[in-house]
Amino acid sequence: MDALTLPGGGRGELVLRRPPEPAGGARRSDRTDRTDRTDRIGGGDRADDAGLRDGVGTVQAVALTTAPGPPPPGLSAAKIVAYLHGPEPYLLIPDPGPGLHRTLLRWLEGRPAVVGPVVARADAGASLRWARTLLALAPQWPGTAGELLFVDDHLAKVVLFQDPLLAGHLSARWLGRLRDMTPRQRERMEQTLLAWLEGGGATKAALLLRIHPQTVRYRLRRLEQLFGSSLRTTQARFEILLALKIHGMAAECARLRRRAEELPPRQSPAHS
Repeated sequence: MDALTLPGGGRGELVLRRPPEPAGGARRSDRTDRTDRTDRIGGGDRADDAGLRDGVGTVQAVALTTAPGPPPPGLSAAKIVAYLHGPEPYLLIPDPGPGLHRTLLRWLEGRPAVVGPVVARADAGASLRWARTLLALAPQWPGTAGELLFVDDHLAKVVLFQDPLLAGHLSARWLGRLRDMTPRQRERMEQTLLAWLEGGGATKAALLLRIHPQTVRYRLRRLEQLFGSSLRTTQARFEILLALKIHGMAAECARLRRRAEELPPRQSPAHS
């Protein structure tokens, strides 16, 4: 999985749908619906010049899989910075308020998307980068309605996979010691190691795994042969725990993707 960055050379747009009526109640023409070009975003993770109007204090990024249609009335009173014409469409929503998530669900109409954390305006690019990290991990379900995910619900996963190459290197550095085992043996050893690290001892690990403590102690002796004195240092135990978490999350994502690929594509509704 490649590192995720803002779209180099991409241009954002201000989206304003059915603007507020001018003083006096006179209606404006449909031609007032418009998309205006804004400053370019790219080359880093700062988006303070992304077309956000003056006075915006916070912003929330939304990483999209495909561009949505015109925004619903719930967003019509605010200017939404949108990049909808490239391979990585996104939205930047200034000063998000209550009810935004329901409005987004109506707007996306089943398109998978990830919502980044609410951050200061100058950190809008970071919110988008985190959202894209989670979007890259989330499986796409061609036979079902899209899901709106939130980075705040998956912070540990985003932290671990913010640099996928480094995460893979950490996992391989420690778990590569199990490579000569059969898949079943490796699975048992990984489960035992994880239960031991999380449980704090052989007895707790046996309870978690529902096996006899002597079986856990036998496996731990084998693990000590492979990992040496590393299992007795706090730093190594922490890294091994991270490696196991990374491996487990990556395996789960791969499993979900395989299931998603087996689903039949969603049929487009028939038009009369």
